Amino acid sequence: MPELPEVETIKETLQDIVGLTLDDIKILKPEYVRSWQNQPDVYLGRRIAAVSRRGKYLLFDFERGLYMVAHLGMSGRIYLEPRETALEKHVHIVFSLNTGQQLWFQDARRFGGLWLLKDYGEMFATMGVEPLSRRFSTSYLAPLLENRRVAIKTLLLNQRMISGIGNIYADEALYRAGLRPERPAGSLQPAEIRRLVRAIKQVLRSGIEQRGTTLRDFQDGYKQKGEFQDYLKVYGRENEPCPACRQPIVRQVINGRSSHFCPICQK
Repeated sequence: MPELPEVETIKETLQDIVGLTLDDIKILKPEYVRSWQNQPDVYLGRRIAAVSRRGKYLLFDFERGLYMVAHLGMSGRIYLEPRETALEKHVHIVFSLNTGQQLWFQDARRFGGLWLLKDYGEMFATMGVEPLSRRFSTSYLAPLLENRRVAIKTLLLNQRMISGIGNIYADEALYRAGLRPERPAGSLQPAEIRRLVRAIKQVLRSGIEQRGTTLRDFQDGYKQKGEFQDYLKVYGRENEPCPACRQPIVRQVINGRSSHFCPICQK
């Protein structure tokens, strides 16, 4: 599933469409639209004012107070095609731009979706803090962990507490912080919480610098793959040697999610 660095990478590559006008929308799978607060035709002729991100969601602002939100689910892609051409498989929505380019929304597994909204308020009201913001700090995270028995890995994946972290970057951050993913959240000591906050920010920034992780489906707005998969320390590396101690990486299912960690380096 695309996580914060992947969605941020797509957002950055789509800055080229800001200022362009939407000429046409083809919704080939109506069930893929999760909210119909607006009808598609009201967006036609409107200028794209901004492309931004919130957590794992991609946000499109149009002039005069119209909005769209896209989520990529497990396998979704949003990318530019230079001209109208024969559609690839699993393309559910096509946006035609005034330059002749098209923006395709492709999703083989259909876990993603598009929301046509009047505003973002209700949709994002319960989302957690952005982990790369100044607000995400030890003083923010420590109270969330206090007296919590849930595994720290599970808490990091809770989008109501921290928005944008998924399986890949949680495993990598916990490795960098030297923490076992199954540790009860409330057991972390102040120094460990500081290490974790720092590790989360470092791993996410590295993921963005390497333009995301492509293990199978991810590509940016120009259909280019990411490179962070070449820098993964533990995720997807079951039975491979730990980069630090050379002991085999362990895979463990925690609350239904696969977790990868070093049993020696992580405590």
